[in-house]
Amino acid sequence: MSEQESNSSEISLTEEEKSLIAQAFSLNRVEIHDGFLVFVAPDIGSRRRENGIPVEAARAILEAINRGAERLEDYEGWIDPSSGFVEFEVKQQGLNWFVKYSAEYEFEVRPCSHTHRADPPVEMSQELNHISPMIRVTSKDSSTCIEISRNTPLCTPITPIEHFDRKTGQARRSGQDTLKVFLPGPTRKEDLKKDAQQLADTFLFELNARHRLPYKLRQRMPHLPYLPNLPKPSRSIRYPKTAVSENIATLFSIPSDFDMRGNRTLAYLSYYQIIESFLPAIHQRATVAAVRRMIRSLDFDETKDSSIMKILNSVGRAHGASDGDQLKRAVEECVSGEKLHEFFSLNSIHFGKTGPISGVPAINARSGESIQSQTAKRVYALRNRIVHAKDDVRFAESKVLLPLSHEASKLQPDVELVRLLAIDVIVDNP
Repeated sequence: MSEQESNSSEISLTEEEKSLIAQAFSLNRVEIHDGFLVFVAPDIGSRRRENGIPVEAARAILEAINRGAERLEDYEGWIDPSSGFVEFEVKQQGLNWFVKYSAEYEFEVRPCSHTHRADPPVEMSQELNHISPMIRVTSKDSSTCIEISRNTPLCTPITPIEHFDRKTGQARRSGQDTLKVFLPGPTRKEDLKKDAQQLADTFLFELNARHRLPYKLRQRMPHLPYLPNLPKPSRSIRYPKTAVSENIATLFSIPSDFDMRGNRTLAYLSYYQIIESFLPAIHQRATVAAVRRMIRSLDFDETKDSSIMKILNSVGRAHGASDGDQLKRAVEECVSGEKLHEFFSLNSIHFGKTGPISGVPAINARSGESIQSQTAKRVYALRNRIVHAKDDVRFAESKVLLPLSHEASKLQPDVELVRLLAIDVIVDNP
């Protein structure tokens, strides 16, 4: 971009306009440099990286904001009620062979009133020398279109400045594909949001299920990680003493990988799976111990039916114990209350009544219920929120906890809790 063009770009955006764009992206410190609107994201540790978008894209975003467009709350993308338009950023999952075999596809496309840059199956970008998928379908009445194609200026990737070509004003990277929903015209915001979400979910499901074209909507995640307070780990590395089977060692290594990828629900379930694998043995051990106590009792008499019935009733109750009851017994037997009190004291807000995870019991150290019992109830309730369908009447009061949702991004203290339980269960059951 020439110096004259750069100066023209700088004049075209006032400080108020630059501030509006920065607020929309929840970023700060905005300036224009060499034809780019430059942001600095909130600090994460010692890392600070300048990111930006071409000023031309910034102008388009500003025009959309001025007509009432907003960023989506739960997903990366924009909603523009005045145009009846929603654009979601999408990610490809695994291999996607659409471009290679694009000539073999047919599309249910009809004449419509919307403006489209190209027709299926592909879109060629001359500036970037890049071929992108162009997938589009139209409703039978021609009122609605759904399209996956190269992003509009609204969803221009905010890219590290070093990845921009200053001669062309274009990102050197290929950018990103987005899913666009075009409704007939101006639409009430809540209706547009609901309809677009339903159409996007259905369309992506069918692309994957019918055509093996796996896309997913990109969840909108907070800039700063939500981390728990943890006791300081040991700095003394010793020769191993804990007997661990190959299966358990493998299971214990898996959650860290999910955690690194930001999928805290799968990390949680993986640690829970470790605990669950020990529940039958712990429950059987407790049942046998209870029977032995009865037999050793001074009033036990094997010649009396009443004594035998006590044993049978005890075994019957044990046999019918629920998963929640078995988990409670495991926590009571394997995890010390002192350790749990220390952990919860470091994260009292998260585990309290005003914590960010809904539909699970809070932890109250001052209640008459044991800390182990409260812990087991919370862990089991959270497990049910993740794995049970929301239309299951047994769990109707708890909304399903979706992976990569806003709520799931706050799950790390609960992941650390179930990790603590898993470790103590492993150590107590060599």
